Amino acid sequence: MTSQLIQLQADYQHLPQLEFSATNSGLIMIAVRNELAQASICLHGAHVCSFQPQQQRPVLWLSSQAQFTEGKAIRGGVPVCWPWFGPHPTDSNLPQHGFARNQNWQLENATQLPSGATELTFVLTDTPASRELWPHAFKLALKVTVATELTLELITTNCDDVPATVGGALHSYFAVGNIAQTRIEGLDQVVYDDKVSHQDDLIQRGDILIDEEVDRVYRETTGRCLIHDDASTRKISVAKQGSSTTVVWNPWTDKAAAMADFEDDGYHHMVCIEAVNSGDDCHTLQPGASHRLIQVINVVE
Repeated sequence: MTSQLIQLQADYQHLPQLEFSATNSGLIMIAVRNELAQASICLHGAHVCSFQPQQQRPVLWLSSQAQFTEGKAIRGGVPVCWPWFGPHPTDSNLPQHGFARNQNWQLENATQLPSGATELTFVLTDTPASRELWPHAFKLALKVTVATELTLELITTNCDDVPATVGGALHSYFAVGNIAQTRIEGLDQVVYDDKVSHQDDLIQRGDILIDEEVDRVYRETTGRCLIHDDASTRKISVAKQGSSTTVVWNPWTDKAAAMADFEDDGYHHMVCIEAVNSGDDCHTLQPGASHRLIQVINVVE
């Protein structure tokens, strides 16, 4: 048992809603169980791996082939993409989706709220290694609130003495019973760029149905998406703040098979609805300024 794990168990022994453990590879996991819901979070990436309201099915999808390995992203759940989304805008040698999802964060605070919810705050700060990838001093916090709904608040603070431009995403993977019986409501008439067909400025007509690879960047949209998961007889609401870009992704057959950490038939049971800051939706923060990217996830009838 690592000293960090022992210290966390001692620091939060007053919160029976939390249980700390380590994976076989040594990554620290936090299990949250309260009267409203349960969730699991890995300190590596401050990665929310699961969320399940009481008496409900799991809401997030996690690959059975996910690799819990130091320095590698976890496939599924909610990866934190930061300080850029996708390829770096000017240097393709830098890591895809930034570096925050591949770093070990610290649990800064955990609290049991009077409502029954559990609130945890994770932080990541700059290091000499991070400044080689992104030359700024920063504090990045992820506040996770586990209740009947899952609230994720990603707070970027520019601790540098010069302006810093940040992008990123809450790259959420949602579990569905069958993608063939799934539709996504909330993006009708929104303009999008299609990364599969390499066509830009298309217009969404009606709900989104997925029967092939989908990788779309919907622009100038702040609205809620509703996943109609008909095979599971439920709807999943995905609302956001601090973002005017929504990405919808499903890798489909060939890309799923090409990814070692993605089971070959996994695309049947997931879809990503991502709250994104990218392109014109990135934010330039003055010294001391902050930006909040928020996603609120819950099951509705």
